[in-house]
Amino acid sequence: MEDFGSINGAEQLVSIFGYWPTFHDAEVLWMRLDRRPAGEGDYGPTLEALVHAFEMTPEVGSDGHYVLRHHVLVHLRFQEVVELRLDGFNHQNALMGLTFTDLRDGQMERVKWAVRFDSAFGADASFQCLAVEVVNVAPCSKAGDRIHAEPSA
Repeated sequence: MEDFGSINGAEQLVSIFGYWPTFHDAEVLWMRLDRRPAGEGDYGPTLEALVHAFEMTPEVGSDGHYVLRHHVLVHLRFQEVVELRLDGFNHQNALMGLTFTDLRDGQMERVKWAVRFDSAFGADASFQCLAVEVVNVAPCSKAGDRIHAEPSA
């Protein structure tokens, strides 16, 4: 996806990775559906997801595996979700990728994005929505556990 600028909060990811990531091998940790509107003047539903993403480098470590860096938890919010298809969510939800297709030229009033959580194993989802937002990006461990900042003295 090249037009990440129309995604609110996209700069949070770009500042870490230097580009918009593909989410290849990322894992969906949770998804939350809410039928209520996200804000005044909106109508629901809203889908939120927390994804453990990272960058795979071409470097191979001493263990014979590719070196991974920039482990982050990405909190995404999708507003006014329609035509949701969700299948296979389980104990591990690895992605082949996460794609965003800009539908704004389609001249549909309340649908601006087609989103696809493309499963490698586990959660597989597709839907359309009005808006996409990167709510928060937080550092995490290789296991996907949030790393809390140390309080300043």
